[in-house]
Amino acid sequence: MSRFLILVVVFLFCVASSYAANDVNLQDLCKQTKYPSFCLTLLKSKPRNVGGDLVSLARYSIDVLNTNASATVTLIKKLIAESRGVPKKQAHYKDCLDHFGEDGILGDLLETRLLLKSSDYQGVNIHMAGVMTNVDDCLSGYSSDTSLLPKYANDVNQVADIILIIAAILLKK
Repeated sequence: MSRFLILVVVFLFCVASSYAANDVNLQDLCKQTKYPSFCLTLLKSKPRNVGGDLVSLARYSIDVLNTNASATVTLIKKLIAESRGVPKKQAHYKDCLDHFGEDGILGDLLETRLLLKSSDYQGVNIHMAGVMTNVDDCLSGYSSDTSLLPKYANDVNQVADIILIIAAILLKK
C-alpha cells in the first residue's frame, strides 16, 4: 500500500511540475515586444480559464486581435460615411477598409487560427507580419488623420507584435 501511495505522489508531482514548466514568464516574453507594458497589461488581463502556456496565450491574443480589428472595421465604416464630400479622406478610409477587412487583417486572422491549431508557427509569424504591414499601409495613406483610427490601428499593431513574438518563441522549441 505504501508503494502505491509513493507512486501516486510521484506521479502527481511529475504532472504538476510539467504543467508549471509550460507556464510562460510574462516579463521575459513581453520584454521582447516593442511595447512591453502593453504586452504585460494585455496578457495579465486574460481570463482564468486561459492557460499560461505559449499556445494558449497566442490563441487568447488572436481573439483579442480579432475583436480589435473588428472594432476598427466598424470605426472605418463610420468614418467613410462621415467623410462624404471629402474625396481624399473618404478614399483613405476605403483603402483602410481593404487593409482591415476580409481580404486583409480579418482574413489573415482566420488563417492564423488554423495555422496555430496545426502548429504551423512559421505561418502564424508570416500572417502577423502581414497584419502589421496592413496596419502600416493604412496609416501611411493619410498623414493628417485626426480620427480615432490611428489609435485603433496602433492597438491592432501592438497585439500582432505580441503574437509575432510568441510564434517566434514557439518556432525555437
